[in-house]
Amino acid sequence: MDSRTTSLSFLILEDNLFQRMVAEQTVSSFNVGNIINAQSSEQALQMLGDTGAVDIVICDLDIPGIDGIRFIRRLAEQQLARAVIILSDMEAALIRTVQDMAQADGLQVLGHTPKPMIRSRLRELLEYYFASLDSPQPCAANERIFAEAELEQAINENQFTLYYQPKVLLKSGRMISVEALSRWHHPEAGLVMPIHFIPTMESSGLIAPMTDKMIDLALAQIQQWRKQGRNISVGVNLSPAILSDTDLPDRLVHKTRMRDIPPELLNLEITENSLMQNAALCLETLARLKLYGFALAIDDFGTGYSSMQQLNRIPFSELKIDRSFVANACHDRTHRAIVEANISLAHNLNMQTVAEGVETLEDWQLLHELNCNQAQGFFISKALPAEQISDWEQQWLARQPLTVPKPTI
Repeated sequence: MDSRTTSLSFLILEDNLFQRMVAEQTVSSFNVGNIINAQSSEQALQMLGDTGAVDIVICDLDIPGIDGIRFIRRLAEQQLARAVIILSDMEAALIRTVQDMAQADGLQVLGHTPKPMIRSRLRELLEYYFASLDSPQPCAANERIFAEAELEQAINENQFTLYYQPKVLLKSGRMISVEALSRWHHPEAGLVMPIHFIPTMESSGLIAPMTDKMIDLALAQIQQWRKQGRNISVGVNLSPAILSDTDLPDRLVHKTRMRDIPPELLNLEITENSLMQNAALCLETLARLKLYGFALAIDDFGTGYSSMQQLNRIPFSELKIDRSFVANACHDRTHRAIVEANISLAHNLNMQTVAEGVETLEDWQLLHELNCNQAQGFFISKALPAEQISDWEQQWLARQPLTVPKPTI
C-alpha cells in the first residue's frame, strides 16, 4: 500500500500541538505526497483555499472558534476534500452523529481514530480508502441523466451484466454464495453503476424486464458453477416495484426448472422498506416465493422503520446486517451492541446472518467472535466479473487462517 500513498495529500486539523505532531508523524510514516497542518478551522479553510482540495482530512471536533463539526460541513459544501477521518476522544454517540452528517453531506467517512493516532489504525483506514477507489466508478455517467429510450435499448442489446461480490463463511473463509450486482457497459460512458440507472428504470416500468434479464444471467452462472460440482447460491436484489408482480413466482419456478436448478440457490434480497406500498400484493408474492423454495433475505436490516414487523410478516431465511452498523463496531459500543443483537435475533429465528461492509481484519475478528455466519465487503473482495472469481478464491484462501486472536473494545 505504501507505494500508493505517495500521491496522497492530507490536511491535519488539531489545535493541540502534541496531538498534531503525533498525527503528522504517523501520516508521514506512510511516505505520503503532501501534509498540511492547521491549528484552527479558519486557518485550515484559508490554506485549502490557497492550495486547493486534498484527498483526506484528519479532523478534531473540539476546536476553538469554528468547531470541527461546522468545519466538516464547510469541507463538503466547498468540496475541499475527498474523505475525512475523525480524530477525537469525544463520546461515541457524538462521533457517530458527525459521521452520519458528513456522509449525508457527500463526504466519504473513512472512520474514527482516538488520540493519540496510531499507525495500525491509520493503515486500516487507508486500506479502506484504497479499496473504495478500486471499486468500479462511473466516469462520464456521473453527470449524465439517461433517457428511458436509451435504457430500453440497452436492455434489448444486452449491455447490462452482473458482477459478483463473494460472501464467505466466517468460520472457514469458504465462499458459499455471492451477491449479484448489475453493471452497465455503456458504449460511450464506460462502466455505469446502478445508482445512475435503477431509479429511472423503476419510475418508467423498465425494472421488470431488467430484473428478468439479470435473473437469467444469475441462473446461467449458477448452472455453470453446478457443472463444476459447486452449489453456489446467488443473491439478487429485488426492487420494490417488482414485488407487487404476483406472476413473478411462476416465472421464477419456470426459469429454475428449465435449468434444473434448486430454487434455494436463488437468494432474493429485499430491503425492509419494500413493502411500504401495495403491501397485500407484495406479501402474496413473497409468500409464494417461499412456498416454492426460494431463499429470501432481508437486506439493510435496521435502517428502515418497521424491521420487527417485517420479520414477523415474512419468512426470511437470511438477515443481512447493514454496513452502517458493521462499520466501527470494533470501536463503538453502540454499534457493537446493535450488531450483536441482530445476530442473536436472527439465530433465535433460525435465520443465517450476513455482515455487509466488512472492511478490515478487525471487523472480521469481531464478527467471528459474535458468531456471525457470513461476511462480505472489501476486506474479502470487491464485486468481480464471474471469470475472476476463481483466481480471487485461490488468493483469498491462501490468506487463511483468518480467525486470529479476538478483538476487545
